[in-house]
Amino acid sequence: MNEILSELEPDARVLDLGSRSGSFPATATQARVVRFDLDFGPDRGFVQGDARSMPFRDCCFDAVIANHSLEHIEGLKPCLGEIRRVLKGNGRLYVAVPDASTFSDQLYRWLAHGGGHVNAIVDSHQFADWLEAETGLKVSAIRLLHTSLAFANAHGPVRWSRRVWLIGGGHEWLLRSASYWARRCDARLGTRWSVYGWAFYLGDLPDIDEVPATNVCVRCGAAHVSEWLKAIGAVKAGWPWRSYRCPECRTENAFTDDAPRPT
Repeated sequence: MNEILSELEPDARVLDLGSRSGSFPATATQARVVRFDLDFGPDRGFVQGDARSMPFRDCCFDAVIANHSLEHIEGLKPCLGEIRRVLKGNGRLYVAVPDASTFSDQLYRWLAHGGGHVNAIVDSHQFADWLEAETGLKVSAIRLLHTSLAFANAHGPVRWSRRVWLIGGGHEWLLRSASYWARRCDARLGTRWSVYGWAFYLGDLPDIDEVPATNVCVRCGAAHVSEWLKAIGAVKAGWPWRSYRCPECRTENAFTDDAPRPT
């Protein structure tokens, strides 16, 4: 989403949809941020309401960020209609959703007894066509998202039921190992064990890097491009894998190289 947020001017407005306390830090953009959720959020700039009937005037936002929120919203069609209404004609939209067919999402829903995922999205191209039809915006790029199973981390913000102990108790060493070997199997065998879902970029946007970032932190869930991690000296040699400390939260993670990027 940073490709959209970083280009907004200070007088622009961005809607963080379904975010409660926020799906990105305030420092990610110069624009004025409005956080919006059905449940109450304590942060300044928060508005409580229903995404199917937003209390905003027409064409008042330069961008809308729906980061891991649309899978939770019942009545998705009217919600997308509201996004279309509140966005300016040249507005931009970012949508990230899980692939309901993946091991990651199925595990999350099992641990969280559904986890509030009421919309099961399994086909990225079909969903992209639907987004275009309902919002009137063109999909500029689709990026595959990877997981580290951070949602199961015992040190994370979510407190699970006893089911988490059936998969090792959420210890970071176990999540590091599972994430690493899932990525290796995906690269060598064509599996999708490390896949989480997709990010969709809609609107008139510059070229978006669609190569997936496979290095996802097991604690905070931040994804980082492998070449950037090597460029800043974060990657260290080791056994059985190279490692890096997450630039966001300083947690140790296993490192893998992303697929080659176009030159």
